[in-house]
Amino acid sequence: MPSRGNLAAVPPPRAAATAATRRAILDAAEELLASIGEAGLSIREVCGRAGVTAPTVYHHFGDKRALVDCVVAECFTRFDRNFRRRDVPGDPVERLRWSFDRYVAYGLAHPDHYRLMFQQPAPRPTAAGRASYARLERLVQAVAEAGRLVPPVAAATAAFWAAVHGVTALLVSGCLRPATPAAALVRDAMIAQLTRPAPPAPARRARRRRPPGRSTA
Repeated sequence: MPSRGNLAAVPPPRAAATAATRRAILDAAEELLASIGEAGLSIREVCGRAGVTAPTVYHHFGDKRALVDCVVAECFTRFDRNFRRRDVPGDPVERLRWSFDRYVAYGLAHPDHYRLMFQQPAPRPTAAGRASYARLERLVQAVAEAGRLVPPVAAATAAFWAAVHGVTALLVSGCLRPATPAAALVRDAMIAQLTRPAPPAPARRARRRRPPGRSTA
């Protein structure tokens, strides 16, 4: 039996059941979306997999479109978590290069999630998608603030995303092999095109030494 001090951390049975039901619906919808896409998704199939009734789905999510948006939002949350690590480079250009590799690695590790986020037949903007793009824009903005970005921030962000998405989509679809050197070549070419080298550090002035024995009077 939990102690009195831990009672606040234990959700009431009804809240736990509600959360479990919502989770079951989301998991069922995610599996179906990954296999048949949004066009083929039916609330009936979601109910069958989740073990709930249609009114329960509508109670939690409103309609099919809202359910799909919730699934995609969860995918973006996991995707963005992939970039919150302790080994992020301090240099803004190297951070951009690192982000390219992390993006590609996530797509290869989670191809179903990637298809849900970026390869739906009729994609539409979502709050989660816009927030993820804003995170990329902040990375590019940091390069600009360091005085090392060549094109404007908006154009550089779009170009960088086009390059990394193109590489990842080709890898996920099997058109490129995971070990291909093409990914690194595209990454480095994009970095070279968008950024300029760091300015040299200012040379320290050598201290003038007084000749020995000479008076300063």
